[in-house]
Amino acid sequence: MLKIALVGRPNVGKSTLFNRLVRLNKAIVNNIPGVTRDRKYGQASLVDLNFTLIDTAGIDETLAGKTDTEIRHQTELAIEDSDIIIFVIDARAGVLPVEKTFSKKLIKLNKPVILLLNKSEGSAGLVGLSESASLGFSSIIPFSAEHGEGLSDLYDVLRMNLEKDEINFSNKKDDVNKEAKLTPVRVGFIGRPNTGKSTLVNNIIGQNRLVTGSEAGVTRDSIEILWSYKDRSICIVDTAGLRKKSKIVKPLEIEMVSDTLKTVKYSNVCVLLVDGTKGLDKQDLTIARMIAGEGRGLIIAANMWDKVDNKTKVKDMIYHQLQISLSQIKKIPVVFMSGLYGHGIESLLDMILEVEKKLNFRISTGKLNRWLTPIIESNPPPLYKGRKNSIRYITQVNIRPPTFAIFMSSPENLPTSYKRFLISSLMESFGLFGLPLRLMARKGKNPYIET
Repeated sequence: MLKIALVGRPNVGKSTLFNRLVRLNKAIVNNIPGVTRDRKYGQASLVDLNFTLIDTAGIDETLAGKTDTEIRHQTELAIEDSDIIIFVIDARAGVLPVEKTFSKKLIKLNKPVILLLNKSEGSAGLVGLSESASLGFSSIIPFSAEHGEGLSDLYDVLRMNLEKDEINFSNKKDDVNKEAKLTPVRVGFIGRPNTGKSTLVNNIIGQNRLVTGSEAGVTRDSIEILWSYKDRSICIVDTAGLRKKSKIVKPLEIEMVSDTLKTVKYSNVCVLLVDGTKGLDKQDLTIARMIAGEGRGLIIAANMWDKVDNKTKVKDMIYHQLQISLSQIKKIPVVFMSGLYGHGIESLLDMILEVEKKLNFRISTGKLNRWLTPIIESNPPPLYKGRKNSIRYITQVNIRPPTFAIFMSSPENLPTSYKRFLISSLMESFGLFGLPLRLMARKGKNPYIET
């Protein structure tokens, strides 16, 4: 499929354009320069053109730190991976020296380049329009990513470049690559800042796809990467670190956290990465409860295991903390690993597929009721005001996570402790350990009994 890269200085509107063409708020947009750091891919469309759009970090040659070098490298990889480049500048600011220097590099690549003069609405945009010819590009489009002005001109220029250079493109939704058609397992890598999420993802896919650094908070956007393991399509989602609520005060941090929480909501399985040298702290357990509350499959990945001295002691401590603080989910799977050196990655991927399979597990109504009968005979629900609270039958009403409904005479008077007992028995009998099972009590008669 055709790939188009968005490049330009920080804060010129690349992510706003990305969101408009992808038609989802996949990229965080903020007035603070340098929000985007990694390459972000999205399936975009414009009239009958369907293409892969790549959002990149802003070009800034003045930055020289290790993380900044990695960010620039990600932009270079995006340009190399693309068929067409859209060079975005701020029309109100005019053409700056860094853009003149960068344009010379783009011309040498011998790839189609479209110069997009963003923020061109109103007379203020005339500055950029008058100076844009000095960059040496033939395709120049006044544009407004915020208001959608100039989309028809962008379409015409894209179409012209496609026909001129005979670049193959897909104009039918059915032509997307076959791997993308298969519904992938969405796996969110969640955790506190600096637990090694991006390093782990890079090691899983075998390339430096994500920017990493020793300082906390390098990742800002949630980055999706389609991957395959044992013939199963997996959508890996790297996320920004979750800090304590009291410490999240800046608008950008609020957006980053919101983006991560959205990833949890739309994932099938969440891998909670923790620092193995420190074990589970209060914030880790809070995140774990939140994941379970959303009904997602949960795997604890104790990362940096190569740095742990007394491994037996830390293991026992982690299992004990899970048993005490997340008692509603028995036997949460824990993988001890090193994302940096690749130890335990295969075990983690196998565990992801196993948990996803369990999430889709369905039990027949007949089997469930054969299980229920001896359970309520040996341990019936507590009496309510001296009267029997009869459970009539049980059925599974949903998957991901497995959700069950019991029908009884007085559901509003069923103690929570008895619900927990039934959930625990379901886990034991059907091997559904590690899943956030749901159990709903409903009033009704057994439809399988003729009256």
